[in-house]
Amino acid sequence: MPWMERRTRARKRLTKEQLLGVANFITYGRIVLVPVIVLFLVWIDDSNPRHLAMNHMMSWIAAVIFTAAALSDMVDGYYARKYQVVSAFGKFLDPLADKLLTLPTLVMLVSLHRVSAWVVALLLAREVTITALRGIAATEGLEIAASDWGKKKTVILSIVIGALLIHYPFWQVNPHRIGTVLLWIAVPMSVGSGVHYTYSFFATVLQRSRKAK
Repeated sequence: MPWMERRTRARKRLTKEQLLGVANFITYGRIVLVPVIVLFLVWIDDSNPRHLAMNHMMSWIAAVIFTAAALSDMVDGYYARKYQVVSAFGKFLDPLADKLLTLPTLVMLVSLHRVSAWVVALLLAREVTITALRGIAATEGLEIAASDWGKKKTVILSIVIGALLIHYPFWQVNPHRIGTVLLWIAVPMSVGSGVHYTYSFFATVLQRSRKAK
């Protein structure tokens, strides 16, 4: 499999420069913004018409913060590649930060009745499964890189969440409807990429077992 490969070199110890590098600090910042987004969403109360103006403001603030955090993913990736500071810790931390950003936000959107609970449950199951497989692969000396499906899913899902965060119509645009339509694209891509990860993991392990005999 092109994106699942056996490590041939000994693992290097995590250094201070890798742990406290600029790219990782950007990722840390993305994680720190998660409770901030949740806090703004907690203040939204659609049951009270008097809070409509505040609901609009809180939704927009949460959407802007989420978008900035999502875009920071590209910034730290670009920095790490440009200055060749890619590390195993960074490869682990970056997707973890993405999950910590998207999943809690989706859970909050369920509480606001902006997305169905079963959709979030399906996405959560996918992420837990892939994280577990990556952990097992790491102990076996294998590394599962992100597939093209997974990368595209992440982009579309970020747009979905941003639209659902805004929620309220403006300038004859209905962000909630746009987000819902795109969600029906993101969910199959998420499930498909999860199946792809799982199949490749088992195929690679079985192939290695046959060669060892």
